[in-house]
Amino acid sequence: MHVIDWAIILGYFLMTLGVGIYFTRKAGKDIDSFFVSNRSLPWYLSGISLIATSFASDTPLWITDLVRTYGVHYVWQYWAPALGGTLAVVLFARLWRRTGVLTDIELLEVRYSGKWAAALRFWTAFATALLFCPLIIGWVSKAMETITREAMGLPEDFRAWTTALVIAVALLSCMLSGLWGVVYTDLAQFLLATFGTIVLAAISVQEVGGLGAMIDKLQGIESWGGADLSLLPQVGSGPGQMSGWNFIGYFGILWIHVAQSGGFQSQRLLASKDPRHASFAMLTLSVLYYAVICWPWIIVALCSLILLPELGEGVEQATAYPRMIVTLLPVGLKGLLLVALLSAFMSTISTMLNWGSSYLINDLYKRFLVRDKSAHHYVTMGRWATFFMAAAGGVISYLGDSILQLVFIAFVLWGGFAVIGVMRWYWPRMNALGELASSVGAYTLSALMTLGGVFDAPGRKLFGWETDLSTDPDLLGARMLLMVLVMVVLAVVFTFCSSRTSDEKLKEFLLRARPFHLFWRSTMERLGIQYEEGEHIGRTLVSWILILVSVYGLLFGIGKLLLGSWWVGVICLVVFIVALKVSVNRINQDFQRDSMADA
Repeated sequence: MHVIDWAIILGYFLMTLGVGIYFTRKAGKDIDSFFVSNRSLPWYLSGISLIATSFASDTPLWITDLVRTYGVHYVWQYWAPALGGTLAVVLFARLWRRTGVLTDIELLEVRYSGKWAAALRFWTAFATALLFCPLIIGWVSKAMETITREAMGLPEDFRAWTTALVIAVALLSCMLSGLWGVVYTDLAQFLLATFGTIVLAAISVQEVGGLGAMIDKLQGIESWGGADLSLLPQVGSGPGQMSGWNFIGYFGILWIHVAQSGGFQSQRLLASKDPRHASFAMLTLSVLYYAVICWPWIIVALCSLILLPELGEGVEQATAYPRMIVTLLPVGLKGLLLVALLSAFMSTISTMLNWGSSYLINDLYKRFLVRDKSAHHYVTMGRWATFFMAAAGGVISYLGDSILQLVFIAFVLWGGFAVIGVMRWYWPRMNALGELASSVGAYTLSALMTLGGVFDAPGRKLFGWETDLSTDPDLLGARMLLMVLVMVVLAVVFTFCSSRTSDEKLKEFLLRARPFHLFWRSTMERLGIQYEEGEHIGRTLVSWILILVSVYGLLFGIGKLLLGSWWVGVICLVVFIVALKVSVNRINQDFQRDSMADA
């Protein structure tokens, strides 16, 4: 690290603090300003903020690990959730924005009634803000420690302190400016991170002799399972193949969670100007995040197999990415790339801090502890809650063994909540006690399964597994499926053992969200209400398929152009352009129809 590189990093920190100071007054009006930017974000700002948050500092390292260990085809762990992201464009993004709640957890008391609805809201806010959100902060902080070690060359004693310093800068900016500062720094961070990773990819390709030479050299690595450079998922038990269990997990379960776009995604959607802007925000995320910005990371990972074939005994494959920065980039560019990774880290951290504190204030403090205080009071407490979230994330990072351990815990939880979320929107009989029982069961089961290993011995005996269910990466899908089955059983049993949601509450929910008639028709008849459904199920399915074709068309188009099949790439890009144009027209038509219905 040269003094110029350190100066670039310092300049970035000062810029981030400047944005926080600039938006302090605007964010301090009330909690709507602090947590959802007065619901005034245009689609491109919401969409880019979603991308910047999704692209954390650990993401290029994770992709590098997958490519070097298995091959490009294994990046379907990253690409499979696009199935859900594209569905969110035409369905769940609009549902969220129509509800008009401040947080997705607030929806629980719009959907359910009675004391169990209040208990569910309290528990969900508590568990998400104090357990799940710090879990995400913890794993991206682990990635930051890897970057400080490999790219900055800092001694062991300084890594944790350096990560803490970066978090402190993000924390201070977030405490001052709320979501306003988060989304505008996300814009700068997205531009920096995208430019930096493209520069590194270009220099990496030049260093190996060009794309043609890269392809020839990679196909000659016999010991590497990805030498065929296939982009299609490979399922099986052979080297480099995705296990059947994980295929079920990624293609059958995880994408459903992504489709519902809850958590920090729903925060951006709720902050959008209207349902149309929310829909286009998710379209921006789906196209750019899944199909475009991943390719520079993949190219660097491929080039690293040639330039850094051996990393050393016991060294994680993910470290190849920061080592490529150190190996290839000159003074100045090295600092710029590190700023790109720092910005990716800070954008995710800022979102986690603001998102988690919104639960603490809106769904715990204001709802259950201190009511009817001034707007200034709740903003002040929101800022202190942001500080508390940073501290909780630091504890999880310190206690966690590795990035993958924390990621796998999150995936298992996401898998279970995916199906429960669908039941909340489309099963009228579902009630608060059923969802509460399944949620408590999820965290309990996750602790027993992934940390306690209580199902390891039964798994070996019943299924003949030679490895432990709690730790084997190839059994991640099995852990997710077990979580889904247990949560669904708990939800159904406790739902039928308790009273229905009140008619008044169901009526309020239906008129606000306007979900498909298909699942609610008998309830509508019983309540004597009628509403224009926000989306027609047939049209939604067609629009979903079109957007999915456009995203995967762009994904394969870029991939084929980079990896040698240019004519296939051109055809895929044409498919992308046509499908995207038709999709955009259909989205605009949807909201023109809504405008006429409202009139």
